[in-house]
Amino acid sequence: MNERVRGYAAAAFESAAAAGRLEEVVAELVELARALTRSSQLRQVLCDPGIEAATRAAIVGDLLEGGAAPSASLVAFAVRAENAREFTRVVAELVELGSAALDRLRSGAPAQPEPAASRALTRRRIGGYAERVLEELAAVGEVEEVEDELFRVARLVDDYPELRRALVDANAPYAARAAVVADLLSGRARPATVRLVSYVLRAGRVRDLVGTIEWLVELAALERGRRLAEVRAAVELERAEADRLAAALARLVGREVELRVVVDPSLVGGMLVRVGDLVIDGTLRQRFEHLRDLLAPGA
Repeated sequence: MNERVRGYAAAAFESAAAAGRLEEVVAELVELARALTRSSQLRQVLCDPGIEAATRAAIVGDLLEGGAAPSASLVAFAVRAENAREFTRVVAELVELGSAALDRLRSGAPAQPEPAASRALTRRRIGGYAERVLEELAAVGEVEEVEDELFRVARLVDDYPELRRALVDANAPYAARAAVVADLLSGRARPATVRLVSYVLRAGRVRDLVGTIEWLVELAALERGRRLAEVRAAVELERAEADRLAAALARLVGREVELRVVVDPSLVGGMLVRVGDLVIDGTLRQRFEHLRDLLAPGA
């Protein structure tokens, strides 16, 4: 399984457990796994890399109660992040991870450290976890606040070597180090900030703790940017057209977006859309330039 998906799933299962819906999420994943086993046609569609990820995610959303099911966002993320040919196996692994989380919840067992991995894979795992947490924060407008809190935590850990040593001590149990974070931030930071810092410890390889928390600050800033779609159009968009564009972009990037429309008559027609680092150039000028290149001598 892609480590981004593993981290995202860990956060999704935590959130579902906190909402009292983890058992429901696991049951939905089990039913999807069964559907993939029963239907060769469904497997062919969802495992076809020739079909755009957004289309396959929409199909999964329809299967999971029109995308309203608690598991829908998790599976849609897996569709976008994983190799299409591995989708059936990934769903089976999500069932295993979810079932293990449910067993821990029922037994009251604490969270355990993640399996050891390289620095690069651990960063991807933490990044996936953060993506889920930041998505949830974006829905209630708290990303900027958590971004500021993470920055302050990084400075605190950097300024106090004894605290840093206590948190990165590989010989100390994860539960003890997580308790230090909880005590340190209790009443001083939002629960999401505590979750993110605790997961950095849980994910392993915390030697560069300050650098990793600073990286989470950058991810929070990117999340804020990804939710804002700048649209440059030759004319003002009608409300219905803007709503359709926002819905299409949300399916494409996997999160709700807010449109900022800038009227730019120089575009002649069409529109230029930028969401974070994603750029979609549908302007007539771009098409004219492409046609000119095709007609150029030697083209």
